[in-house]
Amino acid sequence: MHRRTIDPKVSVSIVFVAAMFMSIMDSTVVNVALPSIAKDLHASNASIDAIVVGYLVSLAVVIPASGWLGDRFGTKRIFLAALALFSIDSALCGLAGNLTLLVLFRILQGAAGGAMTPVGNAILYRTFPPEQRVQVSRILIIPTVIAPATGPVLGGFLVDQFSWSWVFYINVPIGIAACLFG
Repeated sequence: MHRRTIDPKVSVSIVFVAAMFMSIMDSTVVNVALPSIAKDLHASNASIDAIVVGYLVSLAVVIPASGWLGDRFGTKRIFLAALALFSIDSALCGLAGNLTLLVLFRILQGAAGGAMTPVGNAILYRTFPPEQRVQVSRILIIPTVIAPATGPVLGGFLVDQFSWSWVFYINVPIGIAACLFG
């Protein structure tokens, strides 16, 4: 019996796009949920900004170390671990019952997101031959352009129709599917 296999280039591309979309969208999707989060968690407007700042700072801090982690422990292993942790942290953010826990889980989520970007790019670089890299980069850059614009619209819809927790839960099925596909 012949078993169909997926081209590794396609598989890597799909997982990369899903991971980048989640990580980048998360920098904007939460913004529209902040008033609802502040109300539900009884937090001041001044303290609620830590949710966004914690995510972005941890994301930026981890980016330089992630290349070394990928070289040391393997890019696929680090990428999939970061993707799984990002998804788990997303669920934990949605379950957080107070501001302190939410900020903590956002910091962890940002750190996982920070590891995904450079390690994912390294995987892409190794998967495609030099003559295809520019073309592939042009196509796979689309999530980095669409995700920040999609975040506020999706966030507004999720908060309006469900609750602020869903701006985090939305990552879980995407992350699980990407991990299984990876």
